Amino acid sequence: MSESLFRFSPRPNRAHEINWREWGADAFQQAKHEDKPILLSISAVWCHWCHVMDETTYSDPRIIQRINERLLPIRVDNDQRPDINTRYNMGGWPTTAILTPAGEIITGGTYINPDQMMGLLDQVEQYWQQNRGEVGDQLTEPTLPALSDAPQPDESVVEHIIDTARQQFDRAYGGLGMMPKFPQPEVWELLLSHFTATGDGSLAGMTVRTLDAMAGSNLYDQMAGGFFRYSTTREWTIPHFEKMLEDNADLAHLYLRAFQTLGDDTYRQIVDHLLNWANTTLMGEDGLWGGSQDADEEYYRLAPEEREKKPAPYVDPTIYTHANALMIQSQLLAASLINPAQYGPIALTALEALYDRMWDDEAGLHHVDAKENPELPGLLVDLVQMGHALVDGYEYTGDAVHLERAHILLEWADKHLWSGRVYWDQVERTGADAVGRLQHRQQPLKENALMARLWMRVGTIENDDDAFDRGRAILGATADFAKEQGIFGAAWGLAADMAEAPPMTGTVIDAPGHSGADLRRAMFGVYDRRRGIRSWAVGSPEFEASGMPEIPLPALYICRGTACAAPVTDPEQIVDALRGLIFPEGLEMPQE
Repeated sequence: MSESLFRFSPRPNRAHEINWREWGADAFQQAKHEDKPILLSISAVWCHWCHVMDETTYSDPRIIQRINERLLPIRVDNDQRPDINTRYNMGGWPTTAILTPAGEIITGGTYINPDQMMGLLDQVEQYWQQNRGEVGDQLTEPTLPALSDAPQPDESVVEHIIDTARQQFDRAYGGLGMMPKFPQPEVWELLLSHFTATGDGSLAGMTVRTLDAMAGSNLYDQMAGGFFRYSTTREWTIPHFEKMLEDNADLAHLYLRAFQTLGDDTYRQIVDHLLNWANTTLMGEDGLWGGSQDADEEYYRLAPEEREKKPAPYVDPTIYTHANALMIQSQLLAASLINPAQYGPIALTALEALYDRMWDDEAGLHHVDAKENPELPGLLVDLVQMGHALVDGYEYTGDAVHLERAHILLEWADKHLWSGRVYWDQVERTGADAVGRLQHRQQPLKENALMARLWMRVGTIENDDDAFDRGRAILGATADFAKEQGIFGAAWGLAADMAEAPPMTGTVIDAPGHSGADLRRAMFGVYDRRRGIRSWAVGSPEFEASGMPEIPLPALYICRGTACAAPVTDPEQIVDALRGLIFPEGLEMPQE
């Protein structure tokens, strides 16, 4: 049964001989009935050390027998169940957590070799014999982050997050800290955003040092394209070789942002290479992307001519909503900045396919589809990333259906996830899945910051002050929590930077037979902290209320705050229009 339900290392192992159970009420009830602690294994199909643990620890006959006799083993896939992972991860993958039958953590760790596991099992058995009467039915209520009464974000928190990044910046090799070293794209996107607001060149310098170091190192697959997950060394020399869809979508977006703000065409070339890998290696016949490509240390250490002779590492074809939505956002930006004919159709096809496949009017947005039926609806992380992808789709195409769907997601979130001040991470669980720590919902900072940005984007596009203020209020409520998180509050910092910026709107006027697609696409490639693009048709209520003239169409009206440039009818005129807004008459404009 284990072999069909669970994914183990692709290399020879005996991990399937352990009587693994799926997460659910039946397993927890069995543990309680048999008076056994639970061994929770959180694994991932791409995870090198998960595979090693399958091949060693979970293939050791002593351990197989001991676990089957004295514990209730549950196995969970990290990507398919991020809700469980956020509550039980012990610092990485694989996670090995020992729980009470109620779902409380007794002890745990990450990779555990066979001898260490035997010692751990001895300790667990002794502890359980001595303490089962006290801890068997207890489940600690989680402590939620304190929420502020401030109605708007505190700009000093952004400075605090950036100062924390300065303190941790590795001047020799780029990145933050020593080792292991992760890309942390949100930090560098925040620094780029703040650079455009303040002109602080040190922020751009830190970002350039990091982006150049990562792209020129072993962290990047120079042959096939795509970034590996992280480096085990300070110098980015020895990576963990898994390639994740989510990470690469984030990094593609970051490098395109760097191209927009700094103008280095090398960054655009890196993204073109990266997306070619994603679209040829991860993409399935349905136009959506699988979640990851396996780590295979031996394969990636081969010379290019030797790699060509070997089969590429396994690709997990499972569809994950949040990661696909992130990739759609990056593909749309690439369509504007690199090649509209190549990346535009890919992004828009995926956007339609993902919504059709994962959305349900009652259950909400599903998280995962392993080619059977979508599962696990109601996670905030999926809803917010899909919301941003839909707003991007509207801005890029002018098709109001995308914006309408974004509103549908926001309405669903307000009905099922809104706590009154911020959003919960998941729907309230009932029935068989309401076991362990899943009984208690969380209020995650990153996803709430992204929801704040989503509200502010919609408010900017629609001139809706209430929607914009809704986003600012979420940021105000979470400001103290963001300050505590330091660099891990970078997503909050990005949203707060947007909240402080004056709006820059691009309004495209279309008429039958006169499409503003080229103007929209060019404006979509313009970076501004609070840029919004909307499309109105001649004769629409929005157009009539605006009082805009019926000049030769299509036309683009660019406004920054209350100042507007002359209407633009050719994409080549956009740069001059923007310069006129940023450097009004009487101020010196920078020379070419």
